[in-house]
Amino acid sequence: MTPDTVSGPSSVEATAWMATRLGAATEALEIRTVEVGPPGPNQVRITVETFSLDFNDIDTIHGRYGLLKLDPPFVPGMVAAGVVDAVGPGAEALLGRRVIGVTTGVQGGYATCALLDAPTAQTVPNWLGFVDATAMYFPYLLGWLALCERGRLRAGEVVLVHAAAGGVGSGVVQLAKALGAVVIATAGSDEKVDFCKQLGADHAVNYRTGDFVAYVDEVTNGRGVDLAFDSVGGQVTSDTFRTMAFNGRHLIVGFAADITLEEQPVNLQPSIYGNFDLLGICFAFVDDPRLTHSLGMNFQTRADGIRIWGEILQMTMAKQIRPVVGREIDFDDVPRVLEAIERRETSGKTVVRAPRHDPDR
Repeated sequence: MTPDTVSGPSSVEATAWMATRLGAATEALEIRTVEVGPPGPNQVRITVETFSLDFNDIDTIHGRYGLLKLDPPFVPGMVAAGVVDAVGPGAEALLGRRVIGVTTGVQGGYATCALLDAPTAQTVPNWLGFVDATAMYFPYLLGWLALCERGRLRAGEVVLVHAAAGGVGSGVVQLAKALGAVVIATAGSDEKVDFCKQLGADHAVNYRTGDFVAYVDEVTNGRGVDLAFDSVGGQVTSDTFRTMAFNGRHLIVGFAADITLEEQPVNLQPSIYGNFDLLGICFAFVDDPRLTHSLGMNFQTRADGIRIWGEILQMTMAKQIRPVVGREIDFDDVPRVLEAIERRETSGKTVVRAPRHDPDR
């Protein structure tokens, strides 16, 4: 495919996993040929090399993500990597570059060609493979936002990381350690506990067989944790309130236990009497934050993303952190592995290698 600017490219065909109905991935997803249009302003189109499987994708395919209701048919997939073959106005500098970013409309990544929002796109240096870049992008950019920008982590502080063996948690454990924190990890099996310790966690507990609140109390001598990275929600969030230290910061990152809880009110009384902060975390990069601020949203800028991704690449080259590719799978295995992720049977990030497009597939 010849690189082109917005004035030239027309739609191109792509092979994609399409959600033809809402439900479990093995029932809802079908391989189809789809049309991917030319990029609009501040968008790029890529020939996809790799994409990641994420919990948000699972919730979207089930139709239970209240803030991202998509009507079938649609192509899921929020993060993809590849080579830019066409650009829209404002993204000309990315033409022909190796990039990774968030898909336009937070959909379309499970395909051989996809549109990305240029403010989210980060260049992938030649020394970093697409598989590793895909395993790093969301965990480390989200982890940096949570720990550094929102949590204001200081060296020597104690950080509790839930779901620490997962795609995001495995990166957050490493990042917190590289920034000088003492890390307590929770995971759902003894094997995952051992995995967390291999990643650098100072302490780790199996939350299915042990009481993580009591464990935190023991290892901190009753003081509690300075930061809690909570991507689970529900009862885990309520229990985590009891682990917070004075002036602690509880980072509300996600709702893997039940995405519908995102739209439910949070009881502020524990924060009041516990003298700790509740901090919301929303990962996004935009060109002009003023355009979203009027809607009650505060996002980082494209320049912030470039700065932070540069820090992450430097830490990777210094071997302070590394990508955690739990599984590298073929395109045909996507539905089956999505359901394994939903059953909490995987560790690290699951990365898919996109095939070359074949319209007769």
